Amino acid sequence: MAEVTGTEKDSLGVNVVVARAGAGEDASRDAEACAVRRSELAALAPAELDGALARCFIGDRPLHEAQSASLAHLAAGRSCLTVMATGRGKSLIFHLHAARAAIARGEASVFVYPLRALVADQAYHLEEAFAEAGLGVAVVTGETAPGGRDEVFRALADGEVDALMTTPEFLERHAARFAESDRVRFLVIDEAHHVGLARAGHRPAYARLGLVLEALGHPVVCAVTATASDEVARVIRETLGIDEVVLDPSRRDNLQVADRRGLADKVGHLASVAARGEKLIVYVNSREQSVRIAERLRDSSARLASRTAFYNGGMARAARQAVERAFRAGEITVVVATSAFGEGVNIPDVRHVALFHLPFNRVEFNQMCGRAGRDGLPASVHLLFGERDARLNELILEAGAPDLDDLRLLYVALRERAADADGGWLEVTNAELAADVKNRRPRARLTDKGVSAGLGIFREVGLVTGEGAGSYRRLMLLPVEGKTDLTSSVRYAEGLGEADGFAAFRQWVLASPAGVLRRAFDRPILPGV
Repeated sequence: MAEVTGTEKDSLGVNVVVARAGAGEDASRDAEACAVRRSELAALAPAELDGALARCFIGDRPLHEAQSASLAHLAAGRSCLTVMATGRGKSLIFHLHAARAAIARGEASVFVYPLRALVADQAYHLEEAFAEAGLGVAVVTGETAPGGRDEVFRALADGEVDALMTTPEFLERHAARFAESDRVRFLVIDEAHHVGLARAGHRPAYARLGLVLEALGHPVVCAVTATASDEVARVIRETLGIDEVVLDPSRRDNLQVADRRGLADKVGHLASVAARGEKLIVYVNSREQSVRIAERLRDSSARLASRTAFYNGGMARAARQAVERAFRAGEITVVVATSAFGEGVNIPDVRHVALFHLPFNRVEFNQMCGRAGRDGLPASVHLLFGERDARLNELILEAGAPDLDDLRLLYVALRERAADADGGWLEVTNAELAADVKNRRPRARLTDKGVSAGLGIFREVGLVTGEGAGSYRRLMLLPVEGKTDLTSSVRYAEGLGEADGFAAFRQWVLASPAGVLRRAFDRPILPGV
């Protein structure tokens, strides 16, 4: 099969891989098989169910001590904080418990992640894993349209969704809707160190999770992180009502750092690494760049031309799976990817991970670096990003949470155009609206993508409605009384949280010595140690 991605002429790219003919043609039969599988699992005794689910998720590999201890606490109804290094299997703990709670008792779980992009990437792989056990997964964040939110909550109440993935801002502001289903009995806080930092003004939604727990009827909580100092662990336990703490001191001493931050010829360095024939993942910050960098590597040598592929969230599921299979089998040795090639892609013999661009946050940084050397053999993390990459990330994040003054001017531009609109409907492009704002405020930084985010915020707070998509989209302003607080938008709050998180991460990751960066992903920070 071939996969073509890109939106501009010079960013089109093609992966060509071989796939089994007829794959994906029996979707209805697969759905029926999944339902039968769930029934079979429901008939098992608790210990047998645990074993069957573990084999479903990780094959015949045994759980390690910290995973087993955490699962035992959760099975006993005791909330648990688990601290272990990146790559040690924190996610498996709550995936297994959520699956057994759904199958054995019909209970639903809510997984809370700090970033919308992380929610999407995690959901992609979890959907497939859970489907094999007949379980349903859904995503709801500030970017979910109002109608989509209603559908997700209906499915949750009707038992069609077993695991619902979201952000802390969305959960906090819509806790009552989660509670209405009367099915949420398990709450997961991934990257739980954010809870411990929230009292200092960082991501305030985390500080209010205690109120969320009360609204949900105090479900069992699983908090996981690789970073929990004494104080952070104390705040996590107080806020979330944690009963037990499980610590895993294991270190990944097989990982080394090749510090090339600010390197001018990044592609040349990658080509020399790739020439060794060892598996290499190159992380970039956009779908377009995954295609472009892959093309440049293919052009650098005849050998790499047939052994390099790109991978991003814009590709169809079948194409993504084909690239993963080929990389796992060694048929290709280089994958240029966005963060979508992350959680759920557990390939043990990756010898090199290269961060071509700067990640957007410490979570991404740790997870990307943690892809290397999962078999315990020597592996290298190549840091190629620099100050210029930081500025590119800032522009991308600004589009997700535009300046409030720019948003106000965007609304003014919409009102002026609406005054001349026939029947109240506007047909206007994002580029035209961005130009309107720029004309009113030359210092405005609103881009086409920023306009798209702004319109999503307006829809959420009831200022605008629309129909259609792309070139066929139409907008209409809705009647409002008084002033509207744009900061009440969950989508806006999520965007601000991501931008604030990047500001602190940028300073740390560009200024810290290589040894400090390595310690961030090769070992956990444990309380009492």
